[in-house]
Amino acid sequence: MKNRMLKTAAMVLLVGAFFSCKKNDNSNTNGTSTADHSFMAQASYSNMAEVDAGQLASTQGNDAMVRSYGHTMVSDHTTAENDLQAVASQVTYNLPSGVDSMHMALKAQLATMSGRAFDSMYMHMQVNDHNAAITLFQNEASNGYNQNVKNYANKYLPKLQMHKQMADSIIAAMHF
Repeated sequence: MKNRMLKTAAMVLLVGAFFSCKKNDNSNTNGTSTADHSFMAQASYSNMAEVDAGQLASTQGNDAMVRSYGHTMVSDHTTAENDLQAVASQVTYNLPSGVDSMHMALKAQLATMSGRAFDSMYMHMQVNDHNAAITLFQNEASNGYNQNVKNYANKYLPKLQMHKQMADSIIAAMHF
């Protein structure tokens, strides 16, 4: 009887220990990991940079394809940022409030350009930025901790891939 009670107590301790283990040691009380937070911050910077540069391209672009692409970036990345803000709110995470310094510097350089040089630089920036964003979103979709954050990454990954293909097509058509 005593042996049976010891086995039962040991089993209760093991089960309790099992259920008290966290799935991710880097998780927070809101069900996200530090990697989820990093993803959301980087995705927000990316969205804001695309809107910012897209506004410039839609008015300063020399070619109609570049202006149209800029307008598309403003529209699509504004929607993506609004959706990201909703996800961040669900997990109580505060997104950055502005564009990162690297993109601010690129926009300042871009603002001094015009004509074909502007179009070429903007479109090449788009390829680079979308390649980086695609990698970021693929990583979150595959390795993220919070399902809502992963769902966001999965939802916007095809759109980013489409943006990159559009930019590649414009570069090819304009022989940059």
